Amino acid sequence: MPTPQRHGAWEVAAPTEGRAIPGVTMVGFRDRSGGTFEERIPPGPAIAIVIDCTPGSLEPLGSGAIEGGIVAGISPTAARMAGRAVDCVELQVDMLAAPDLLGVPTAELNGAPLDLAEVWGRDAGRLRARLIEARSWDDRFALVREVLARRRRSSFHIDPEVADAWRRIRAGHGQVPIGDLPGRYGWSRTRFWKRFKSQIGVTPKRAAMIVRFDRALRLLGTTASVAEVAAEIGYADQSHLHREVLTFTGRTPGSIASDPLWTVDNTAWTLAHAS
Repeated sequence: MPTPQRHGAWEVAAPTEGRAIPGVTMVGFRDRSGGTFEERIPPGPAIAIVIDCTPGSLEPLGSGAIEGGIVAGISPTAARMAGRAVDCVELQVDMLAAPDLLGVPTAELNGAPLDLAEVWGRDAGRLRARLIEARSWDDRFALVREVLARRRRSSFHIDPEVADAWRRIRAGHGQVPIGDLPGRYGWSRTRFWKRFKSQIGVTPKRAAMIVRFDRALRLLGTTASVAEVAAEIGYADQSHLHREVLTFTGRTPGSIASDPLWTVDNTAWTLAHAS
């Protein structure tokens, strides 16, 4: 059974039992203070799904409240989310697994966050109701795995070349010579760009930028300094990292590194990847 970790008023948990769903990482968050939060949803190298485990609602700012769950693509458009008394399960679904698990091409998930019910239909409401009633994190994670396993379909084709390019970009933390990839597959640059964007949702160059940025965010949640993060990730200099983080999050690297909420988020995903 998962042993939740406490960080101030926050509790985080990750699965430790049960068969994992390939391409899916899960964590649980609970804010015992009952307070409110507001956070920008940054781009990331996975489809993010946040499933509310309370009778309340999540609110993507600029649109109406969403009851149940939110789905955000690899490159959401300046999306911000607010809520109160957070108690949720969050999933990160790899781009290669997402189409078969969600039932839609990943390119359709960019833009404003979607209500999970728009993607999963009635399954979203049924799952949320069961999550609210679940007695433990282990029960919640098992319920999510059950729904994912049942919904998996093999109805979306991703070219082996596109899948290989995506894996190389992820494995290299975005520091991959993108211009060399088309030749590896015997494709023209135009064909590679078009196929990759239609199946992943962004261009190869944008994908590499997002993967590198995500790695930088994770390091900002550690003891590394902003200068050390910039050097580690391969940014030209500290100001380059500053500009990119500001563009994607609306915040400076320093403010993120010192944000207790970001530290909680980073701790949760580190726990999930280690379990």
